[in-house]
Amino acid sequence: MNQEKIGVFIAKCRKDKNLTQEQLAEKLGVSNKSISRWENGKTMPDYSILKDLCSILEIDVNEFLSGEKIEKEEIQVHTIENLDSILKEYYKMKKQRNVFKIIAIIVGSIAISLTIAVSCIFIFMGGLNKVEITTDKASYQEVIGVNSNDKYKDKWGMSEEIFPKSIDNLNVLDFKMVYYDPWDKQFLSYLVVDYSENEYNKEVERLNNYGIEDYIGYYGATGFTNYKLLAMESDAYQGFVYAITDGKSKIIYVEIIFCNYFMDINYEEQIPNNYLPDGFDATSNNTYREKMLKD
Repeated sequence: MNQEKIGVFIAKCRKDKNLTQEQLAEKLGVSNKSISRWENGKTMPDYSILKDLCSILEIDVNEFLSGEKIEKEEIQVHTIENLDSILKEYYKMKKQRNVFKIIAIIVGSIAISLTIAVSCIFIFMGGLNKVEITTDKASYQEVIGVNSNDKYKDKWGMSEEIFPKSIDNLNVLDFKMVYYDPWDKQFLSYLVVDYSENEYNKEVERLNNYGIEDYIGYYGATGFTNYKLLAMESDAYQGFVYAITDGKSKIIYVEIIFCNYFMDINYEEQIPNNYLPDGFDATSNNTYREKMLKD
């Protein structure tokens, strides 16, 4: 599958339906940024909303996976090619795992319209990938930022500009990166820096200039009680990247990035609770997920 081609196809179909990114996002219950990332080829829509996306754009799943409209006589060929691509992608991502299951790949056909609709349902159970934890400050740039290693580089299109580019000359009190990929990558990290008065003021100014995106209500977040929020990048689907301060000398940088409206990582064991937004809940049965999937 060509992710960039699919992105261009989504954009074309959206425009053909006279929909703005905002309007499509509202219909799907995702953020404008999610639509932009799909259309730029940075990420793919989650399988849980794929059916709705295709319905709104009036395309079938086979056309979506091909990134183009398909003539009736070519549908069978494209169906086989797309299923082959899906399997290759699946085995590529699972090649280091010892146990995995593909529960179902369903291909349906509608004889009356001579159109074959392809729906692919993946139910991934368990997953034996180990949670990887990095606390070595020397590895900071390997897991954070644009120069990070491959598996840490693309965090679902979320920017890490809030984090310092380098920590070489900073007084770092604590650092942790948690990475887990049961199927879709998940990231949880925090960095605690104690600044001198002059450097603290400079960094607060930089973060204030970055700004705070709306995040209240996402995953139950209501704000911060113990710290002042300086900067926030948020996404109603992918999570948060933000910086908070004690108002004196410490700044805490945090990222919580995931998908499918919940985290497989037991984040409550991996990060101090007071670094999280008040009310934050990304457990598998969180009410925000139930609401978004219902809508």
